[in-house]
Order: sequence, then structure tokens, then C-alpha cells
Amino acid sequence: MLKHIEKLDGRLASIENKLNLIAAVAVSLLESGLLEQLAKNLPEIMAVIRRTFPPEEAKLFLPDVIEYLGISIRTYYRKVAEGKLTPRKWEGPDFFYRSDLEEEHKESKRRGRV
Repeated sequence: MLKHIEKLDGRLASIENKLNLIAAVAVSLLESGLLEQLAKNLPEIMAVIRRTFPPEEAKLFLPDVIEYLGISIRTYYRKVAEGKLTPRKWEGPDFFYRSDLEEEHKESKRRGRV
């Protein structure tokens, strides 16, 4: 029983040390005014995060996009050059999420492509 109490006491001390570090960071953020700036810009930050890392969606690559939008490869490259399609660039080939293509998909439906 004594071993369990000593083990628990060690864990509590470790938790207390970590909480003290977190408290020090919080005080620093408050004193520097960074916390207020973060709170003020939080909606914009969240929008960037959502655009950059959308929820679990399948990645659509060039052949998938062409099929999904019912367009030719030449039209695809033209739309990219015009800025109507903006591929995501990460490791590997460019890709899109389905949510990135909503407006162009609506246009393809309107024109009877899909």
C-alpha cells in the first residue's frame, strides 16, 4: 500500500510541475498582451485552419477533378491559370478537396456537363 501511495505522490508532483509551467506561460501571455491579440484574431485564425486542413475529405487529383467537373484537361489548366481553381500544394502532386470545387461543380451542373 505504501508503494502505491509513493507512486501516486510522485505522479501528483509531476502533474504539479507541469501545471506550474502552464501557469507561467499563461502569465507571460497575459502580461505581453498576446492573449488578447489571439482572442481578437481567433475567428480569422480558425478560418485559415479550416481552409488549410478541412475535415476528413478524400483528396481529388487531376483525373478525379476533370471527371467530377466534366471538363477537359485544357479547361482545367485554363481555370487554374484564371484562378477559378486553386490546387492545394503539399507533398506530392497537387490536389483538391471536394469542398474546394463546390462553385465550379455548380457551374458544371448549370452548363449540363455533369
